Amino acid sequence: MFLGILGLLMIVIIVWALIQSKTNPVPIFVIVPIIMAVIAGFGPTEIYGFIKAGVTKTWSTAVLFIFSIIYFSLMGDVGLFDPLVNWLVKKAGSNIVMVTVATSLIAVVAHLDGALASTLLITIPAMLPLYKKLHMRPVVLVCIIGAAMSIMNLVPWGGPVARVGVVLNADVNELWKSLIPLQGIGLIILVAFAAYMGMVEKRRGAGLVPTGKAAELDASMDSVEEAANQAELDAMKRPKLLWFNALLTIGVIGLLCFTKIPLYGAFMFGLALALIVNFPGAKAQAKAIKMHADTAVTMPMILLASGVFLGVLSGTGMMKAMAEMLINIVPQALGGHLQVIFGILGLPIGMLLGTDSYFFGLLPLAIGVGKQFGVHPQDMSMAMLIAKNYGVLVTPHAATTFLACGLAGIEIKELLRFCAPRLYVLSLISLVCGAALGLFAL
Repeated sequence: MFLGILGLLMIVIIVWALIQSKTNPVPIFVIVPIIMAVIAGFGPTEIYGFIKAGVTKTWSTAVLFIFSIIYFSLMGDVGLFDPLVNWLVKKAGSNIVMVTVATSLIAVVAHLDGALASTLLITIPAMLPLYKKLHMRPVVLVCIIGAAMSIMNLVPWGGPVARVGVVLNADVNELWKSLIPLQGIGLIILVAFAAYMGMVEKRRGAGLVPTGKAAELDASMDSVEEAANQAELDAMKRPKLLWFNALLTIGVIGLLCFTKIPLYGAFMFGLALALIVNFPGAKAQAKAIKMHADTAVTMPMILLASGVFLGVLSGTGMMKAMAEMLINIVPQALGGHLQVIFGILGLPIGMLLGTDSYFFGLLPLAIGVGKQFGVHPQDMSMAMLIAKNYGVLVTPHAATTFLACGLAGIEIKELLRFCAPRLYVLSLISLVCGAALGLFAL
């Protein structure tokens, strides 16, 4: 009980501090968990073990961040995405709805491999320049991608379904087949949601002005400083190397999707070739890297620091204690409808616990308690799976959340405030559709 209260308090403090943005996330993820571990009675040696275990789980993704962010930022600098952006601007014109719908479809295709990171790394760099040109908020781009990943992530190789299969000791493909109708409906809902977000942006003034120029945040582009910055960016363009960069990027994505090479290994290889071909000479290569060093270093630092939080949460037993607390507070009268309750609470609980803790910690306990009230394990699993999946991009301590922030150039508080409520509504709609399709009993 004591550990559960400490765990909940730790999560509340961390989430509150991240949203308030009073300090950098790094000290938040390091100091708060260590203090809580000390309060729980653990000594320096034990805490060191927790930290080591947690950071071990996040270091490979941190390395991925460094090379992937610089790679795609570099591809943007050299103009790889300019033809796509210019074509979309020409086709879309002032039709912002077409842009947001296109975003959803691109994200769906990009997520066919089931990897959250690669979906972000493909979709955001390709669409962000267009959003900026049309005076559309980057957080809208991230929100639409989050919705697309949520419904597409129900494929067997996406992760959550596989975890449920392990817990239920069930055939993953059979679980997925039952989810296919929901995915079909979910895609329709996704396109409608993207269109709605486009209408919202249009009402805010996004789009092209009568002169044909993209709407701008202000008229300060005439300043000498910004003109100089633009000239520097123009000097980075490599139009003659467009096909090389395009083929190289396709090759990197191919390595991500069709080989067992670590994600960071694929981007290391791609970045090395991109630097050699696009920027011959040590000075030119150093300059190209330094332009994005801030983002490329900041995000991995945050991720490594979040490993401290995850290590303490798991190693101290706080995660298990919290899961037991959440189950024990359910009133006896509602026991027969536990699957609905946990479905409704799936996204917010999932945001707090994270994917592995949710499926391997909370779900088995929820199934065990549900059995006492006659709730079938598959009913519980389906309800919790459907709702939780919409939280894949709004979990404050998940690697992909910070990757999205880094690529889109937004703060985590902005992502949580904007995306979480909208994705929660989509999760409830999906839950209702799942019940209507008979995926779980009410």
